[in-house]
Amino acid sequence: MANTDDRIRLWRNTIQLFHRYNRPAFEGPFYQSGYADYRIEATLLERSTGKESSPDIIACSDRGWLVVELTGSNNSKEQKLDSYKKCDPRNLRNYGWETDYGEPDVISSRLTVVNDGNHARIIVYDKLGVHKSQSITDTALREALEKADGTDLAKLPEIPISLIPEMKGQEIRMGLIDLVLQLFGPACREGKSDYDLCMEGLERLSEIVPSSAKHALQEKIRAEMNVLIKDHLAGYLELKNGRYVATEKFKEHPRAREHVAKKLREWAHPPDRTLSDFKIV
Repeated sequence: MANTDDRIRLWRNTIQLFHRYNRPAFEGPFYQSGYADYRIEATLLERSTGKESSPDIIACSDRGWLVVELTGSNNSKEQKLDSYKKCDPRNLRNYGWETDYGEPDVISSRLTVVNDGNHARIIVYDKLGVHKSQSITDTALREALEKADGTDLAKLPEIPISLIPEMKGQEIRMGLIDLVLQLFGPACREGKSDYDLCMEGLERLSEIVPSSAKHALQEKIRAEMNVLIKDHLAGYLELKNGRYVATEKFKEHPRAREHVAKKLREWAHPPDRTLSDFKIV
């Protein structure tokens, strides 16, 4: 993956395909073909070996089920996609789906074209591109994807996701910037806990990400916030009763906003941003 912005773009544009919008009028091909019910990083076991895997997205319809692998790697994901075909559909009961399905349809989602063998592939950088759809066994899903081929994803409402479970280190810092800035605004006097930051960053994914993944992300957020308080915003941001809040020093200092913006920039190193990008509201 080139950068965090690309990772978020990949996730946002893929998730859009599971939803419908009124303005502009759009039904994502997964939504349209009955796969509106989906989960993030669900745990599945292979039928013959019991080997555990956690696909990025699984979804279920009244006809079958679907696995979508999101990747920014320049390497083929053919072997990993092959392995998802071996997953036991009985595991779906753990997520509220009573099924007796066979193999899932498996699709990779990317920002650029890479050969993933005979598996179907969607490209979601700006316009939706659909490749090797003939490998999809669900006719309704295949036809919905082919019909949506060429859709301008940039015109759809932007899903405000800033965090995803797989993020680490600097990626988490960059995803937290806007949420941390809110702590210094008048509408956030009570502050936020690391749980609040996790749930707000995940946005609509928060209800479909397993609790174990959310807890892991929450711990990573806590670690990065500790560094921010100790090494960058000491005296301006504190952890008080389990919540991150602006200190009195911030409120009294006439140039505090400029100072906070500068320190956040040093902490996260966001690409292609300047001080004017950090506006506290």
